[in-house]
Amino acid sequence: MNEMITTSEFADRSPVMKALRLLAHVAASQEAPALAELSRAINLPKPTTHRLARALEAAGYIAKDPLTLRYQIGYSFEDIALKGLRNSAVHGYRRRIMSELAERLEARVNLVVLKSGNLSFVQWVDSTAPLRINISGDMPMPVHCSASGKLLLAFGPKELRDAVMCRAPFERYTKNTITTASRFSRHLDEILKLGYSVDDQELILGVNCLAVPIQLSTGQTVAGLAVMAPTATLPLDKLKQHLPEIKAAARLISDELGRSRPTARGGGAPAGPKKSKSASTAWVRKRTPK
Repeated sequence: MNEMITTSEFADRSPVMKALRLLAHVAASQEAPALAELSRAINLPKPTTHRLARALEAAGYIAKDPLTLRYQIGYSFEDIALKGLRNSAVHGYRRRIMSELAERLEARVNLVVLKSGNLSFVQWVDSTAPLRINISGDMPMPVHCSASGKLLLAFGPKELRDAVMCRAPFERYTKNTITTASRFSRHLDEILKLGYSVDDQELILGVNCLAVPIQLSTGQTVAGLAVMAPTATLPLDKLKQHLPEIKAAARLISDELGRSRPTARGGGAPAGPKKSKSASTAWVRKRTPK
């Protein structure tokens, strides 16, 4: 008689599911784990864990540091995450959320990712206000003095932060730009604690920005949702007052992507039931201060 196995038993036995568990743990880890840590975390023998890690490494989904022998997310995983963000199935829905936020705040709204240490605009909605910021989507943005760049560094793997720290002292764009490694490191720690990042005229005088994370259900931060505005129309203190609705918009985008609500520690709870698009955008509108 054939042995009957349950879905959970199949998941425990399947090599594919074991590899996915390993990949999910690497993605969710704030610090790159070593092989022994991975073995304990996914409850598999070290030889099995090592074989799975080698296969994922060969495919580019994880990468092993040759000096520390610790694992982090690889280029293939980054490409999948980026393609998911750009997926046309959710592109229109995201744009409605971002457009509504841009209209309500009279500010530019950006969805930004960090790929291979460089910022990339996935999507953006310009402000309709008479005084607005005109930035091209392919304009290079420095990581150390942009709200999105600092946010993604703070929530990203330690190895990426260390690689950026090696560039210090950083180029000064304005009098507010942080240029020293020690001060920048403390600043990133504060961003992780707060759960959001600001650019207080650090890149362009007269322009400020606030960014919050978009995260996978594993806790992996894959993008930043940023609101950018002239200080003349939306000073930083007033921009911070809109933090709840900016976070609400980020949560809607995360939920639509099958992700969880961002948290300051990089964790997350499973996404709730999917709301209708009209109900979701109305919820943001209702919570927006008049």
